[in-house]
Amino acid sequence: MLRNTLLQLRHNLGRLSAAGLAIVLGVGFVAATLVFTGTMRSSVRHMVAAPNLAADVVVTGTAAFESDHEEGSPEARLRRIRETEGVAAAVPRVEGYANASWGGERNSVELARLPEQPSLRWYDLAEGRYPESGDEVVVSKRAADSANLTPGDEITLRQLGRFPSTREDMPESPPERTVRISGLVDIGSTMLTGGSRATVFAPNDLLRSLGVTDYYEVDVLLTDGADASAVVNELSGMFNDRYTHVRTGRQQADHEVELFSGRTAAALNAVLLPFGAIALFVAGFVIVNTFSVLHAQRSRQYALLRCVGATRGQIRRSALFEALLVGLVTSVIGTAFGVLASAVVSWPLGLTDSPVDFGSLGITPLALTVPVAAGLLVTFLASLAPAARAMRVSPLAALRPVPDEQVSRRVGRVRLVFATGLTVLGGALLLFAATGANLVMAVVGGILAVVGVLLFTPTLVPAVARAFGRVLRLFGPPGTLAGGNAVRNPYRASSTSTALMIGVGLIAGLITGTASTRFSANQEIDQSYPVDVKVSTQEYGGTVPADVRQRLESLEGTATTAELAGTTFEVERSKGNLPEGVDAEEMAPATFLALGIDPAELAEVARHGAQQLRSGTVLVDRTLLTPLGWSEGDRVRLPLGDGSGTFRVVVSNLVDSGILLTRSDLAATGAETHTAALWARADTDGYIPGYTSELNSLERESAATPIDVGGAVQMRAQYTQVLDTLLLIVSGLLAVAVIIAVVGIANTLGLSVLERGRESALLRALGLTRGQLRGTLALEAVLLAVVGTVLGAVLGVLFAFGGVAAMLGQIGLPVSLAVPWVRLLLVVLCAIPAGVLASVLPARRAAKAQPAAALSEE
Repeated sequence: MLRNTLLQLRHNLGRLSAAGLAIVLGVGFVAATLVFTGTMRSSVRHMVAAPNLAADVVVTGTAAFESDHEEGSPEARLRRIRETEGVAAAVPRVEGYANASWGGERNSVELARLPEQPSLRWYDLAEGRYPESGDEVVVSKRAADSANLTPGDEITLRQLGRFPSTREDMPESPPERTVRISGLVDIGSTMLTGGSRATVFAPNDLLRSLGVTDYYEVDVLLTDGADASAVVNELSGMFNDRYTHVRTGRQQADHEVELFSGRTAAALNAVLLPFGAIALFVAGFVIVNTFSVLHAQRSRQYALLRCVGATRGQIRRSALFEALLVGLVTSVIGTAFGVLASAVVSWPLGLTDSPVDFGSLGITPLALTVPVAAGLLVTFLASLAPAARAMRVSPLAALRPVPDEQVSRRVGRVRLVFATGLTVLGGALLLFAATGANLVMAVVGGILAVVGVLLFTPTLVPAVARAFGRVLRLFGPPGTLAGGNAVRNPYRASSTSTALMIGVGLIAGLITGTASTRFSANQEIDQSYPVDVKVSTQEYGGTVPADVRQRLESLEGTATTAELAGTTFEVERSKGNLPEGVDAEEMAPATFLALGIDPAELAEVARHGAQQLRSGTVLVDRTLLTPLGWSEGDRVRLPLGDGSGTFRVVVSNLVDSGILLTRSDLAATGAETHTAALWARADTDGYIPGYTSELNSLERESAATPIDVGGAVQMRAQYTQVLDTLLLIVSGLLAVAVIIAVVGIANTLGLSVLERGRESALLRALGLTRGQLRGTLALEAVLLAVVGTVLGAVLGVLFAFGGVAAMLGQIGLPVSLAVPWVRLLLVVLCAIPAGVLASVLPARRAAKAQPAAALSEE
């Protein structure tokens, strides 16, 4: 039996090629995912290991060690660490952020302390030298090269604005320092490299002058001969609390690797591996079809083997062994293909400014064994039913003629009842979840409904195919033959179209879900952000330069602009506007911005809500009522100018970081004002990629007075870009399943060509040309593809509506369902060329046979 199985396998290699290709694609996807996440994990090890391994012991805090002067403060703790026996030095790892200006541009940079001890400098000096004075810094080479910075260049560092917490912590303006780059250091890809963002290593005094004093870690160097474990134990006993952890440098490196890469790799696997499972699931349909046809064609051979003494068990084991051998070989090939695909994808990523180093692949034993095991498991499960049918062949079947194509029995009533029950139950749960905003119930209902639909496909697919098949009659005899052939075997037709239905359904659901989420998000943005564009300075209440308005007005996409006068005012802290337990006398007064605009100008730039602004009213966001000590409807005096006017408080989302009055009311207070903000309205309410890019350039190039650009346009751009990127990535991942499904259609046609050899020859003898025969197979493929695509699109939209309604309702967004008709139509239309492409090789093979030669076959 073993020899017979191997001979059969060798003889049918061509017929098994499609099933093998499906396994290769599915297994390759799983292998590529595991290798990719392994690469990320090994890269993260380098990212976090280098800074920690430079120290002998690392003391970490769960919260930043902020500066104060009480016993037990960071200064006191640092002094106790340094006084510990065996400690040679203890250096806080101070880190922060700042705005930096060079070459007329403004950028955000990361700041880090440059240790005085050379052994704690875990990076290599690539160019220049280390700082020798307090106004010199070194910069990460990778980011410096991209910004065209070299040793000797000057950059201006400006402290990021922060809210003062005490009366002593109230600088008139954020500190600013102009420093010189003395050298460039190579830090590779580490946690400190945020893509192309520059990392500036500076002396501690310079960082303190910029207000960067917080640190989470203290790097400890030990004296020669000191026992690191003993020091760790002593420091752990000294800081016996849940907020401080003491580890050796290597232990800290291992801890952070597991903390960061473990979660990231697990999350990435959780996102990507389900798509691999979908691809393998779809491949299972191809495998079932392949072995079902092969075993049906071998029924007389199996009957003869039964006649000469082979048992049913031997027939079944032979069929399973053949499937497992095919699964093993193709899984190994698929794993190699996945590793190669990971290398191809990682190579260009390694050339970018990605914070993860993709220079070397992280190939682990798990990444090599799991895909092979998955491929074997799917092949084994998919071959069980065909093998069971093969072993039921009776010895007497060797004496009976075998028809060209064995038509499967009709679908059983029990299956129909069970499928209907699951579909109805799942649909009811999905509908209830959508109206009740229950995401968990939506998932359960969706799973039940999907299983019910899959069980129902042997009835559903042929019925839809017969309906669509009537259209094929317009193509004459080839169309009529194609329509009949497509539904000749309900199980085969359903499994072929179902594979495509799953892939297309997921894509259609994703497209619909994305469109509905975008529509709902835009509605929420329009309600929450009535103004399209808001420009203000990063310094709270600063003056917006006049040239910014000119540049804003010149942008293509700006319909109209308005200039807002403004001034700042202070409100004393009180128990009514402070958290419980906070002493109001120790807190600095809260600073707020008062803006003024003419109601007519506001009506031109605001999409709604402008009617709320009237003389004698003050508009305020609801979140600022408590800090201001106001209530909606109150009449209040504003601490502006002479403070003589009273205003009625109106809650509005027109202003989010201050209060809004009419320009005349603000001027009547006598307060000195300046141009504190610019508001603008775009010429459309949709997403304008070019306009958003221009706004980002406006923000980035305002180096003299750093500005912030916000408003509905920016918020809409963020949502749209995230959703479009998600749609592109997930559609690309699901494309693997669709490709496998198209391979399945080609496989079904190819096997059908072999089964219908005598039938095709008879048709040729009756006058059907080669072109018409090719057309018959092409139309049959298109019919199966269109049926699977249409069913997938319809079911995907229905399931997406239920899922999106439940998800949006649970997170509090308005539920608005949108059907992207154009994109769905494109998906359906893509089924036509896919079907034609799938029929090319089978049709070519069918058209090659000569009628007389084919009719002479037994």
